[in-house]
Amino acid sequence: MKKLPLFLLLVALAGCATMSSTSKVTYAPDIPKQSAANLPLFQNLLTAMGGVGSADRSAFPNPKERTLTHIDVVLRYDNRRTGVERWTIRHGPNDVVVYQVMLIPDGEGNTDFYVRKE
Repeated sequence: MKKLPLFLLLVALAGCATMSSTSKVTYAPDIPKQSAANLPLFQNLLTAMGGVGSADRSAFPNPKERTLTHIDVVLRYDNRRTGVERWTIRHGPNDVVVYQVMLIPDGEGNTDFYVRKE
């Protein structure tokens, strides 16, 4: 009977480790330079609620991998005008998805963003 709680704890921890291995979006060091966003904004776009990582986890809960492979700037963002980018995430060798990222200045020096799957 004492082994059951230990077994359940180990199963739960193994499940958490399995989930976290594919929940984080990885990328090469040169990828942030492809975006018009500065590094703090890039990190928010990737990790914040409503960002690309969050949208990808919602749409694809169990991919083999989650790698940001390319950012295409459609309209350059400059803190005064709305910008549009296309972020490509690879889930496997022949499995990619593209997200449209809108960078919207709020007029007070901050940036709002909106992400949608293409």
